[in-house]
Amino acid sequence: MIQLRDYQETVYQDTIKAINKGSKGILIQLPCRSGKSYVMAKFVETCKGNSLILAHRNELLSQHKELIDSLGLLNKCRLASVFTEVNHLGEHEKPMVILIDECHLSEASSYKKIAEFYGCIIIGFSATPTRLNGDKLTLYDTLINGVSVKYLIKQGAIADFEYYAPDIALDLTDIDTLGGDYNGKQLNDLMFNSAIYGDVIDSYKKLGDGRQAIAYCAGVNHSKKVCEEFNSAGIKAVHIDGSMNKTERKKIMDLYRSGYYTVLCNANIISEGITLPNASIGLLLRPTQSLALYIQQSMRVLTPDGNGKKAVIIDCVGNYQRHGLPDENREWTLEGVKRKHKTNNDDGSFTIRNCPNCFRIFKTANKCPYCGHEFEVKGRELQCMEEVRLRKISEQEKIAIAEHKRKQRMEVGMAKTKEDLIKIARERGYKPGWIFVTAKRKGIKLWKIN
Repeated sequence: MIQLRDYQETVYQDTIKAINKGSKGILIQLPCRSGKSYVMAKFVETCKGNSLILAHRNELLSQHKELIDSLGLLNKCRLASVFTEVNHLGEHEKPMVILIDECHLSEASSYKKIAEFYGCIIIGFSATPTRLNGDKLTLYDTLINGVSVKYLIKQGAIADFEYYAPDIALDLTDIDTLGGDYNGKQLNDLMFNSAIYGDVIDSYKKLGDGRQAIAYCAGVNHSKKVCEEFNSAGIKAVHIDGSMNKTERKKIMDLYRSGYYTVLCNANIISEGITLPNASIGLLLRPTQSLALYIQQSMRVLTPDGNGKKAVIIDCVGNYQRHGLPDENREWTLEGVKRKHKTNNDDGSFTIRNCPNCFRIFKTANKCPYCGHEFEVKGRELQCMEEVRLRKISEQEKIAIAEHKRKQRMEVGMAKTKEDLIKIARERGYKPGWIFVTAKRKGIKLWKIN
């Protein structure tokens, strides 16, 4: 019998209770590195009939199959990629339950087609139950929240980390939004033709000290360039992307796991579900509007090694300003939320500024309103500089940033009228669409009908 950890057992039991009450779609939120695969295996073990595990990538399926096989449960479970399953509906026995990994992607038509065809209980698993565009997750009627990242760090289930970031913002004003995130081609071109923020090679040498790193890049060309720069600096690096065949990707990953390569440069492939226990340096070189992508990438290096490992995250593009720190306590919901805001001002600075003297957080200004600390004005032309200092984000700043975001959420929660929402949108630089979506979610009428 599979023995779960206390927090895993809690979400398992809560799910059983939800099913007994009639729930047909349950979404279980558990942080990265919390052992979601073991919870999935527990459902396979205790299910009275056959189970189906769905994932969107073969690498994820291989990991699940290895675990399920080691537990002697393959006779009770079928594993398939969503793309294979949707093209072979009706060719297999109907499962009693479908278990979906990385289920924040399950709003795709293929998942819905599978769910409608079988009409059985669906249990989804995700560290980040949010869609890129902020829309509702419609396959699920119940959300079960697991423990926090901070709790898992204290328990040693996730490695602790230090976070470093630049003081100025990357100019993204000319980058369009496509599908809820920055336009991939435009972003790749920008990062390819711009200096790497914070001089990533120098920063890695100062903070990484030869430890294995993962570099998350804006696109294939950008990743290849970063890889070339590392190799030119005498640091053995390799590039990997989704266009490579399965055999080639496996060879690269095996060599990286063996320690042959020090830096693994990639374009949107080493994010979800990949276990790399020796990697301890995360290099964030891709700006993103996706909270899910940010958390998946920033936490990929937090696998503990049993020796008190402390990871280092080097955020060269200021993603923490958009999303907060990886271990921030978040309020997840199935209802969806639009989260768009202006991330940098006309002078290139971030809209939220943290004072290095008193650690207070405030809307950006050249002078701290609390202690009077004066900031150097840094214009957009600094985007082309090769040397931008990174600084460690302190515990005080982490707390202050989290508190600032909490107050922002409270302000929206307390809004009662159209005028309240308009005021918030103007102050934060939100687009008019935010007002419409938020008003709809809160039941606020924008127009009176005579």
